[in-house]
Amino acid sequence: MDPYQFLQSEESNAWHKTVMFAPEVLDEVMALKSIFCNPKEFCLVNPSSFDVLEKISGPISFKISVSCVVGRDLSEGNSPVSIVVEMTVVISDEYPQKLPEISLSCAEMSKKDLNSLRKNLLEFANDIRRSSSEPMIMELVLWLQENTKAFLCFDNTSAASQCTNGGYCADKIMILLKIDHMRSKNRYIKTITRWIKELNLTGRLFLLNAFIFLLLTGDASDVKEYLRKHKTCNVDVDSSGKPCKERMMNVLVQEQAPRDLRISDFDKEECKSASQLKERFMELQLEDLFKEHINPLL
Repeated sequence: MDPYQFLQSEESNAWHKTVMFAPEVLDEVMALKSIFCNPKEFCLVNPSSFDVLEKISGPISFKISVSCVVGRDLSEGNSPVSIVVEMTVVISDEYPQKLPEISLSCAEMSKKDLNSLRKNLLEFANDIRRSSSEPMIMELVLWLQENTKAFLCFDNTSAASQCTNGGYCADKIMILLKIDHMRSKNRYIKTITRWIKELNLTGRLFLLNAFIFLLLTGDASDVKEYLRKHKTCNVDVDSSGKPCKERMMNVLVQEQAPRDLRISDFDKEECKSASQLKERFMELQLEDLFKEHINPLL
């Protein structure tokens, strides 16, 4: 054999060894990209570029933002109320014979509801695999769109439909607090979590190094009662270990809650960087709040 032909043959064999995904799988990924073509609807995570998709030898991962109708807003002419469920998918070279790894996130849903939704989605994926060897991601997306409503607490959808004109919820207040420090972190968080649950508030506690921010939303009277408790009741301990009140809390924001605020429960978010903290606020549709009130303090 001619040496040049031999080298060409070896290069061709090496290239084919790296192509580990079936053509129909690659076609599915490209089809999903075309279908979810609006900004931020489809994001290819690995590889970082579609140009090398056919040559990748490791897993393929991507995110799809799935819009799901969960109710109707009677105050807006019975218009649909939608939430966005972000589905992160990781597929190996054994897909679709092997199920994809799937994780779900949604700011309007509690962790319990999301876990239940994911469990049922994976059961549906298993049913597909038993009856077919074809790629299944689009079928999973359609299942999410049709079934998410059943896993969302009724209070969450009714809260969304209570929003009125001007992009704000008429009876909902949002506050952003800056807490100077927590000497007894566990005691502090346990205490404020109890108050938040008692008053039916929702929100996030953000921790970033020495910075502590508390975002809360709820009925105006309940938010005011929370502020009263936080300022007048023992919540921490002093340097000698005795219970003490919060003296150095600052109210950065107190205003009507935005209509598109995406919080349905209370949770703690420990961030490793300012950029990660910014991402959390962006997920809640509060990027402007971060830029105006948080970023200058960091």
